[in-house]
Formats: sequence, structure tokens, C-alpha cells
Amino acid sequence: MDGTGHDDRGAASSERVYRALMRAYPEEVRRRYADEMVGYFGDLCREERLRRGATGVALLWARALPELIFTALQERGTLFRRNAYLPAAPGTVARWGALCALLGGIMGLALRLFSSLLGALSILTGYYSYGDGPLVQLFTLSLFLSALSLSSLGLFGLYGAVVARSRRPGLVAGVGAVFSTASAVLWLSIGGYAVVSQLASGSALFAPFEWLWNTGSFVIPKAILFWFLGLLLLGIAAARQPLPARLRILPLALFALVVPSYLLRDHDFGTVFGNPVIAGIVTVFGQCLPFAGVALLGWVLLKDHDAEPLPASGGPAGTPEAPAGWRDP
Repeated sequence: MDGTGHDDRGAASSERVYRALMRAYPEEVRRRYADEMVGYFGDLCREERLRRGATGVALLWARALPELIFTALQERGTLFRRNAYLPAAPGTVARWGALCALLGGIMGLALRLFSSLLGALSILTGYYSYGDGPLVQLFTLSLFLSALSLSSLGLFGLYGAVVARSRRPGLVAGVGAVFSTASAVLWLSIGGYAVVSQLASGSALFAPFEWLWNTGSFVIPKAILFWFLGLLLLGIAAARQPLPARLRILPLALFALVVPSYLLRDHDFGTVFGNPVIAGIVTVFGQCLPFAGVALLGWVLLKDHDAEPLPASGGPAGTPEAPAGWRDP
């Protein structure tokens, strides 16, 4: 009787450990098969303990652990391919990407308007020290680079919407997603360095690395170029899918507007309009346009990415098969 109770306790402990290790499987597989697999493994543990004792249980674990890891990786790979090379379901990626675009666009728009307001105050009052404090500069720099990073990540919302319709990425959308990733990585890297540089400016420890800031003149244009290419390619991919009309038109329309806005960012509009007020308004509008467009894209994505039913493709979406290496008892 004592031996049986000891066996049950040992099997229960093995089941708990096995259940914890099953977190390596995708959630949908765990939800459907976890109880059966854990129960089956517990039965095997009791059987091995009765036949060969602790040695049998140890040998069972030696066989089961590599198999669990291997089949979990297989299931993760299957899920990754089924989601068209996305770590989550395309609808989830579309939703989170839309939120990134909306937040990044609003942040960038607010900062552009804020800096324009400070510039106007400086001209009107003749006091040119608005926003010159180190903490204010650090705060605005961090928010601005965060807005740029979020705007790049926001393009994944468009990628997720395209994949949800086509059930596969396609070459054009896939390359667009790669460019968007590269843009986000570059903004995050330059943003991290910019914040450290602002905090440690003048520090003797940071002095040997000051030259790295010069790489910004090389990195920033590449980040902008990659964002433009990502938007263009994902816009083309969206225009070819059965998405809501606004999502097919808006990305390419946004591309057609923001590229001239960027190219004319340093243009002297005072010589064109002859009125500094009108020139200032046009300049501010041009600087705000990209962020306003990104925010609009995020809002439309959030509302329309799942506005139409997905096309049927085989069995019901999200229905997993049994784990590749699992055998029925």
C-alpha cells in the first residue's frame, strides 16, 4: 500500500513537470491535447516504476524529453509557416501593428506640432531658449525616436492584414515586411544610442564613443528609405488583395504624399510664397503629414482589417493536428 502511494506521488510529480514543459508547444496544441498527453505520460511513469523502479522512470524521461522538445519545435515551425512567417496569428499581428501605427503617428504628430509652437513663440517673443533644457531635450528626443520606431512597426499591421487575406505572405509583402523590420531596428538602435549620448554627454567615460554619433548621418537616411520601401511594397501587396477599399487605396496614397513631403523638408518656402506665415504653415503641414498619415493608416487598419470574412482554405482556421511525435496510448 505504501509502495503504491509512493508510485502515485512520483507519477503525479512527473506529470506536473511534464505539464510545465508542455508550454513549449503552441497554445492551441496545449489546449486540445495537454490533458491527454500528460495523463498518458503519467500512466507510463507508473508502469515503468512498477517494472523497473526509479531506473525505469529515469530512462522514460531520457526518451520523452528529447521527443517533447523535438515535437514542440516541429509544432512551432508548423504554426509559424501556417501564419505566413509570423509568430502569432495574422489577425493578431494586424491588430497590434495597427495600434503601433496609431500610437506612433499620434506621438509624432503631437511632437511636431509642439516643436512648431515653440518655434512660433520664439519668433513672436524673441526668446529662443524654449525647450533648450537637457531634460526637455531628452524627453522630446526619446518620444520622437519612439514615434519613428512605432511607425515602422506599424507597417506589420498592414502585413498581417495582407497575410490574413492571402494565407501566405507573397514575395512583395514579404520583402516589404523585411524593409519595415530593418527600419524599426535602425530607429531603435539609433534611439538607444541617442538617449545614452544625451545622458552621458560630456562624461569622460563616454568621450571615446562620441564618434559613433556620426554614424547617425549614415543610419537615419537608410531607416527612412527602408520605411518608404516597406510602405510602397506592402501598399502594392494590399492593393492586390480582397481587402476593404480603404486599405487597398490608403497605403499607396500615403506613400505618394509623404515622399514629396520628405524631399521638400529643407526647401525654403518663403521664396515661393513670399509670406513667412504662409511658408511656416506649409512647412509645418509638410512635417506633420507623414505622422498624420501613419495615424490614419493605423486607425483604418484597426477598424477594417477584419471587416470582411476570410476566404476559406481547407479546414477551419486555427484547428491544430495532433503533435507530430505523439502516439495514442
